[in-house]
Amino acid sequence: MKNRLLITISDFKGTKTYNIHKLVRRFALIAAAFILVVLGISFWYINFLNNEVEQIEQKKKFLFEQNEEYSMQITQKAQEIETLGNKLEYLEDALGLTEEDTFEEIQKAVLDKITQTQRKYMLSVIPSGSPLVETVVTSHFGYRIHPITNTKKFHQGIDLRAQIGTEVYATADGIVKKVHKYNTGSFGRLVVISHNYGFETAYAHLRKINLEPGDVVKKGDLIGLSGNSGRSNAPHLHYEVRYLEKVLNPRYFISWNKENYESIFEKERRVEWESLVKMIKHHNVSLVPQ
Repeated sequence: MKNRLLITISDFKGTKTYNIHKLVRRFALIAAAFILVVLGISFWYINFLNNEVEQIEQKKKFLFEQNEEYSMQITQKAQEIETLGNKLEYLEDALGLTEEDTFEEIQKAVLDKITQTQRKYMLSVIPSGSPLVETVVTSHFGYRIHPITNTKKFHQGIDLRAQIGTEVYATADGIVKKVHKYNTGSFGRLVVISHNYGFETAYAHLRKINLEPGDVVKKGDLIGLSGNSGRSNAPHLHYEVRYLEKVLNPRYFISWNKENYESIFEKERRVEWESLVKMIKHHNVSLVPQ
């Protein structure tokens, strides 16, 4: 009985002896079995929860991808509808279905009413000049064979040669309407600026953007740096000019300056210049330098 603890209990029925070591061993076995059962149930439950979480994550991923796909389809359809609308407008112009004055009539009705101060004002708040210091056109406005899809599509802007990191400037005073800072979508990193009287400009395939939505910009302010983001086969700047959701040929506005001020009225007939000038004449532009 060495190293063993015995307990003897005597009563009127007799004497009983208990071996404490056996009791402890039995208790330990029962406790160990209980712990193993608890651990087994815990591991099973944790594994069950992990599987549930994994299924939820998979469903979440599937729904997110589905939502992205639907969003892209909606965006694509909206672009197709917008492109179709522009095509119809151009077709109407080509067939002479729209009522337009001759350039001489517009020149007489509009140009004679614009003062030098108003000319300077218009050149500052309506897109004019180039967004780049050096302007070389690599793809014109209008129908073209898309360099990536190799299909005939309507190019709603103009592509300008620009190495990665070339500085891009605002072509008119305005407020930043949209900023897309991610390398996703057709245009990649994009800035859209709203200008006075219904004009907008867009600058796409950028590498870096210095603006946020709501920022106020002046003509000549730095927008960001050109790049090769989005669906682009080479570094360049995609530049668009819009008027009341109509896409315009940016080339006319890039070459528009005080020396050839009248040219825009003859070349770009999709802008209601007479109404615009009347509106400007009602505004106070006396702060524009003489």
